[in-house]
Amino acid sequence: MSLKKLGLAAAVLVLSSAPAWAEISCGSIPFEPAMPSAADISSKSAADAATAVHDAFEDIKHWQGDLKTYRDCTDKVSNQAQGAMASLDRVKDADKIKDLQAQKQEADHLYNQSIDREEKVVNQYHAAQTAYCMRSDADKSKCPK
Repeated sequence: MSLKKLGLAAAVLVLSSAPAWAEISCGSIPFEPAMPSAADISSKSAADAATAVHDAFEDIKHWQGDLKTYRDCTDKVSNQAQGAMASLDRVKDADKIKDLQAQKQEADHLYNQSIDREEKVVNQYHAAQTAYCMRSDADKSKCPK
């Protein structure tokens, strides 16, 4: 293989991996906790249902701490790419700018994806909490007012 072909192959490899840079450097979105379903809450005893809702709440709080760390990383990647683009020449550094734009776009996408997942999990939690609070034997002091 000629040096020119080897250089071209290396450039293609680097460019094709650029959009995944944020994911690689920040890791994966933290694994979401399992939430009890409304049916699960309805089928348990009042004490077990209360415990399941409480445990789910604690799991979400812990997970949200992990999400904050993850989002801080994606923000950092996005901001660094944005900052790096500001100092580049639009003509001479067009390829670098394109790579940085892809990195910023990927970091922003991963951040938004984590928001979507958080919203889904919190909605599942609220459904379980509502199922608990609708029970006649529920401890209403544990329910939102």
